[in-house]
Amino acid sequence: MTYKLIYSIMITMKSPNNQENIIVRTLTQNGVFAISDIEKGNVLSRSSIGKLLHKLVDENILHMTSKSGVSVKYKLAVNEQAIDFIFQNIDQITILELAQAWNVSVASAKKYVKKFIDAGVVNKRGLPPQKIIYTYAHVTNNYIFSKEQESIINKYYAYTTPDGQLLLGLQGFIYWAENKSNRKDILRLAQEYVDTRKKYYDDKSNIMLIDATDKLTHVFGKDVFVEKLFHRDFDALPVFGKTYLSQMVRIAKSGHTNTTVMMYIIEKIQPSIDHIISQYDIECIGFIPPTVVRRTQLMTFLAKRLNISCQSISISKVKNLVPVQQKSLKKPEDRIINAKKTIIVDSEYKYKNILLIDDVTGSGATLNETAKKIISQGIAKKVYAFTITGSAKAGIYDVISEA
Repeated sequence: MTYKLIYSIMITMKSPNNQENIIVRTLTQNGVFAISDIEKGNVLSRSSIGKLLHKLVDENILHMTSKSGVSVKYKLAVNEQAIDFIFQNIDQITILELAQAWNVSVASAKKYVKKFIDAGVVNKRGLPPQKIIYTYAHVTNNYIFSKEQESIINKYYAYTTPDGQLLLGLQGFIYWAENKSNRKDILRLAQEYVDTRKKYYDDKSNIMLIDATDKLTHVFGKDVFVEKLFHRDFDALPVFGKTYLSQMVRIAKSGHTNTTVMMYIIEKIQPSIDHIISQYDIECIGFIPPTVVRRTQLMTFLAKRLNISCQSISISKVKNLVPVQQKSLKKPEDRIINAKKTIIVDSEYKYKNILLIDDVTGSGATLNETAKKIISQGIAKKVYAFTITGSAKAGIYDVISEA
């Protein structure tokens, strides 16, 4: 190696950006560090490292483990300045790397990073069991959103990319707006999203239930056997597509075992189901069985993990040569025939009120036909129904929020 090349490398390593990069790499790979850890394997003087470390401490980016002495070590501060510093030097980071940089447990790191996600500073990409990475939300945000737009989008919006990445909040919204919406006025589109949520959710927060009972009358006229039909959320919103909860259901039904996603769904629907059971004196629960065989069935998981003390009735589906999903049938009459010929209900006990639980409501044919069989067989006098998501197309619903 020539002297010229050696001199060039030394000058490069002394530049602030490269020194900061070495500090970030040391934090994420080794965790808390001393000046001597930076010196090892790097062409940097103790004096230059010390000056930079003092600067980062003054800027509240690094914290010292003690005030002075040879035992002084440095760790990453838990604030937005420190997050900004990290992402100026790397594009993405894992929870383990953050835990090491903060010098805390993984459990504590998850609590810390959640605050940055909720604040729209950090984006979370991926879902267990796949690797989860965190990226800087500000990197792709070249738009000046209002506080209301930023708050609502970060809280509610999610988009699944064609290659299967789940992008949350502003990152997902900007990706969809720039690549899929065919719109150039992104800020106006953001306001449309805010206005759409206000319209469809009746400008309410803490949504508990959406009463879609009138939709059954709209579809089946007088032949309605479900006393009340509730959803936890809409399946999709006009223009903006699948809701966050709807995408969680889609992931849970994708065929891969994903306990984290299913537990998230349970967390969202448990209070809603508790409310229905209490409000309508539900004595028994029935879970609508799936049509397609998967390694992990969402409905089976819900039946096991939901905290419900009521008894349950047996509901099964006839296994024909070719399983036909309701969503593949376009006409309501075909869906009615499908449910009528494939659903079997059995119970040796009689009840006053039963609650049926399903993942998604399309036309409502499966729930209505199951309710018809329950009532005609004398198993219950009234049948109520709850699904995780349901269609907003009919425009007939009432939003119920928490008290």
